[in-house]
Amino acid sequence: MPNVQLDGAEPQPLAAKQYTISSEEAGQKLRPFLIHMFHNVLVRADTIALLRQKRVRVNDQIVLDTHILQLGDRVQVNIDALHSIKSRLRGLEVEVKYTEPGLVVLSKAPGINKRTVEWAAAAIEVTRDKYEGVVPECDALVPWIAVNEVEKGMRMLVILVNSGERQTAMLEHVDGGRVIFTISAVCHGKVDESVFAQTSMADLAKQTHELTIDNTSPDYGLWFKYNHLRPDIFDFISAQVTLVTQSSTVGHLSLVQAAIPYTTSPSLVLRRFMFELDYPIAGSQNHTRPLTNHKDKGTLQAFVRAEFPSLVSDDIVVVREDVPPKLLNVCAREAKFFDRRKEQARVEMEKFSASDSALDMDLTKGGVPAAYVSGRKEFCGFVFHVTPDTLIPRPSTETLVDTTVEFINKHTDCETINIMDLGTGSGCILLSVLLRTANSRGVGIDISTPALSVALSNNNLHKLTHRAEFVHASFETFTLDSHVVSRGPFDFIACNPPYVSATRASRMRASMENEPMLALVADNGGYQAYRDIHTALADACVLAQNGCIAFEIGKGMENGVRSIFGDWVEVNAVRDSQAVLRVLVFRKDLQETS
Repeated sequence: MPNVQLDGAEPQPLAAKQYTISSEEAGQKLRPFLIHMFHNVLVRADTIALLRQKRVRVNDQIVLDTHILQLGDRVQVNIDALHSIKSRLRGLEVEVKYTEPGLVVLSKAPGINKRTVEWAAAAIEVTRDKYEGVVPECDALVPWIAVNEVEKGMRMLVILVNSGERQTAMLEHVDGGRVIFTISAVCHGKVDESVFAQTSMADLAKQTHELTIDNTSPDYGLWFKYNHLRPDIFDFISAQVTLVTQSSTVGHLSLVQAAIPYTTSPSLVLRRFMFELDYPIAGSQNHTRPLTNHKDKGTLQAFVRAEFPSLVSDDIVVVREDVPPKLLNVCAREAKFFDRRKEQARVEMEKFSASDSALDMDLTKGGVPAAYVSGRKEFCGFVFHVTPDTLIPRPSTETLVDTTVEFINKHTDCETINIMDLGTGSGCILLSVLLRTANSRGVGIDISTPALSVALSNNNLHKLTHRAEFVHASFETFTLDSHVVSRGPFDFIACNPPYVSATRASRMRASMENEPMLALVADNGGYQAYRDIHTALADACVLAQNGCIAFEIGKGMENGVRSIFGDWVEVNAVRDSQAVLRVLVFRKDLQETS
């Protein structure tokens, strides 16, 4: 415990303490009894030292520390008050950061509560070299008064005073905005500093977030009254972002440092402030959000600075602390996890073949796919526009195009083959098919309006507007859309639906974070889109007689998809260039239909 002098005061006369063993205490050994009896006064080592120094007697006799205590035994302990105070202080992780007559600033570690830190301030005072009073017993010390609120789970600076008069003086400085606490906190998200300057109390009040006070009050303004805060306190917070790191679990983490005046509860204020900005502090308290990999770390914020007027001079006192290693380590670990999972995701993606990521998902240094930076991607020998609203075309999906083209080439006797691209995205599947076949036309369907805009752009790029159309519809409703029905019936449906399960997606977050989740992830273990399409086609007439539907599937999903389409006839199963079963083709069972 740096800066605390524990050995300079004059020795105090020994005081004898005597205990009579009760029925509940009888049967214990002497040593554990003493450790328990003095746990709030002496650290374990000093309690054991009492035995070695023969300061303990049982019924006026010196006994071994293994002595079994009996009902009615008298245990006498000789200990001086100063020694017990020093001993307890040595067991506390507190550090004196500043002192003046009647005031001290302590830095306390997590785990130390308000009562203990107030006792520590009084204890430090009586153990100083210049202390002239009679040292009271350890548990009789009059605690000092903490000016700011003390949170047990935080590393924080605490201003303490030894009288109500000084407390009143400090609180007047708080109310005048002359006491400023600065806190560092790890927050969810990539915090843009401009949000601090652009957001006012009025803006936050308009957001009408529901406030929970004992789960009763939705009133935003009541929170300030309940916590004795001025209603415009957020307008006085001065904050900056000191570090941003990527995270495999939440995307990004930001280390924010905020100076907060006008309050003795700055950590409470900062938690609510960042919560309202939708960048909550990582933690488990009210108005924080847990961080999956660090749930045992408490709330990730700490005091790093306190500024206040001296009570004995005209000076402004500034006390500083370094940002705790715990906060920096969490950021470093999240960055490490991100890099590790990004690499794992590349391997996982390649195995699962939701993409050939090692070959196809070239990333820039910023982690953004190169195709999104350039806005273009080659697929099936043609170049297509792509944006973050669309998936980046994968080489594995070319298998679906090849399967569709093969079907068309087997029907050259038909004047026109009518194709549907269900879940078209950028339109690359449908347009590639049309570019490779002369006797085809088609309709691309997607639920995403921004994706359809990209598809229309590609349609214009390849001058296929006379052969391709694009319609807004979902997997559940496309068979009911009048525009789709009027363009049918369709000879062939090509579909590359979302088929990555939520569980797998959570492991592959790093490589998927730039692409639209709607086009990648599906419920029910990745099979929901197949189920929706099967249901939609059950009684619909959008497929021509002997028409087929071809699905791209993920690695190992063939049995699940076959089960869903068990009342259809499987007419083809095609492997991709990596020998992975990639496409299943089904035709309605005509016997079932009839």
